[in-house]
Amino acid sequence: MKVPALKKTKGFTLIELMVVIAILAALASIGYGPIIDHMNDGDRQKASSNLKSLHTVLQGFKTDNGSYPSDSTAERLQEEKPELNFGSLTGDSSNAYFRQIYYTPSNVSEKPFFAKVNCNGLNVIKEGDEKLANGSALSRGENAMAYVMRKNSEDANVKDGVSKSNAPLAICGIYPSDTPYSGDQVAFDATSFRGHAFVLSCDGSVKDIERELEEDENNDEKCILPGGKSLFPESKRGKSTADGYYVLSPEK
Repeated sequence: MKVPALKKTKGFTLIELMVVIAILAALASIGYGPIIDHMNDGDRQKASSNLKSLHTVLQGFKTDNGSYPSDSTAERLQEEKPELNFGSLTGDSSNAYFRQIYYTPSNVSEKPFFAKVNCNGLNVIKEGDEKLANGSALSRGENAMAYVMRKNSEDANVKDGVSKSNAPLAICGIYPSDTPYSGDQVAFDATSFRGHAFVLSCDGSVKDIERELEEDENNDEKCILPGGKSLFPESKRGKSTADGYYVLSPEK
């Protein structure tokens, strides 16, 4: 009996497989950006929302103390309530000045300082643990907000609270630095929010400045303000006031 020949099953050739893989790779690359952007939407919204909550906290502090946190308010608070120990209240990090709010009894939460960032050694991936005593308030990793302060015209080492209503008060999304930035020299994190950064003004408004930033050609983790753009209001004579401000990074 003659055994019928088996039909040969036609498979993919190597060239066909390579074409399919190339097509899939192209589709993946096209969809990757929008997918990641969509995944970051919640993080960006949380950062913006928390900045608005932070404004409420800082306004309450200003009402009680006559200004936003500064070197002078730190000195007065420590004299009035020496028994309290929330940690350092002055220095080169925004955490220090923000700790002053805990001298106001109604301001007890660390939640407004949270934003999901992971950049240049600064990792804030959980909200604060609400532990404040014994120097634990806003400890490293519990604050993602950069504080903006005005330089004192008579003594550059003395930092004052911002006063102009249209001036930046806090920023979320800066590239962390061990020393304060001077005005518009601040660099922004290009990774955590994919080029977005949020600026809280003294009037309570929050602005996403993504469209005003450009990539730093020397560091793909940084964005910068191109020449001619400024975060700070002009003087009455139309001159930049940026050099009159410090931007203090969160503690790394």
